[in-house]
Amino acid sequence: MNTKIIIRVVGAIVLIAALIYGYKEIQYLQRYETTDDAQIDGNVDPVTPKIGGYIKAIRFRDNQFVKAGDTLFVIDDADYKIRVAQAEAALQTAVATGGVSQFNIGVASATIQSSQANVQTARNQVATAQANVTAAQIRLKKATNDFDRYSRLLTEKTIPQQQFDNVLAERDAALAALQAAQSQLETAQLQVNAATSQTGVTNSQRKAVESQIGVAQATAKQRQAELDLAKLQLSYTVVLAPASGVVSKRSVQVGQLIQPGQALCSIVNTGDLWVTANFKETQLTEMEIGQTVNVDIDAYGKENLTGKVESFAGATGAKFSLIPPDNATGNYVKVVQRVPVRIELDKNSPVFARLRPGLSVSVAVDIQKK
Repeated sequence: MNTKIIIRVVGAIVLIAALIYGYKEIQYLQRYETTDDAQIDGNVDPVTPKIGGYIKAIRFRDNQFVKAGDTLFVIDDADYKIRVAQAEAALQTAVATGGVSQFNIGVASATIQSSQANVQTARNQVATAQANVTAAQIRLKKATNDFDRYSRLLTEKTIPQQQFDNVLAERDAALAALQAAQSQLETAQLQVNAATSQTGVTNSQRKAVESQIGVAQATAKQRQAELDLAKLQLSYTVVLAPASGVVSKRSVQVGQLIQPGQALCSIVNTGDLWVTANFKETQLTEMEIGQTVNVDIDAYGKENLTGKVESFAGATGAKFSLIPPDNATGNYVKVVQRVPVRIELDKNSPVFARLRPGLSVSVAVDIQKK
């Protein structure tokens, strides 16, 4: 066969193949928006202690899978146990002080009741003395009238001297009885005043004791809060996993002194992964939430999985950078911006369990299918 014919045939085949490839590529590009500026993302939770102390034990190995609530670190708790004991002792003292105050108010109440009874008794005595004074006044009035009448009769010599002497004695006795009754009334009134004054003093004592009880109750609440805080800090000596995932990047050793908020390790939540793809702004024209996405994973060769567009970032990547560009500086050069797009992955895919945050991928969004 002539060589020229072979070359022409081969050239024709190559041209046809190129045309077919070019046509398919054009069709592909018309249907898909693609980018290789994409990677696997996930939640990386830092493990930080809420208290300081010395690391007593480490309960995991690097790159081990842990569940939320598993013990990761144990901090020496000797100091925190002592704080709990001190708080318990302070609470017991405060409660005992409140009990003494309650007893004192009981005594004050009994004293008040006794004083009130004394006041009532004194008032009854005043009433009796007042009645005696009234009776003595009536008796004296009668005796005085008799004395005046018998005095005239004695002057007229119509009664004997002995009868007059009896009337005079009666008047003097009535006068003495009145004076005695008045004295008793004054004494009873003084007793009422004294008893009333004593009741006022006792009421003041009761108010003072009630104030002491309020202070004791407030102190007991404060001591209870201190005890609760001490127990809470004691519980923090056991550092638990905040989420399920692979624990990595341990930065401490047994016996090391740590501080509150210090990063001890990180937990990668491998069960909740997604793709962050940075598309050019010109590629977003027909892209919508819910469209199907094909994801090629660089680390696993031809293995791929599917997903769908979940959301678009609120701004371009440049706006989230440490120093956002300022186009008003006078040296403006138009640059095509990229917008981060979050892609939800199919968790039922066999390759999903092998994914790790940070892996590079290439994505193709089917803009004609939703």
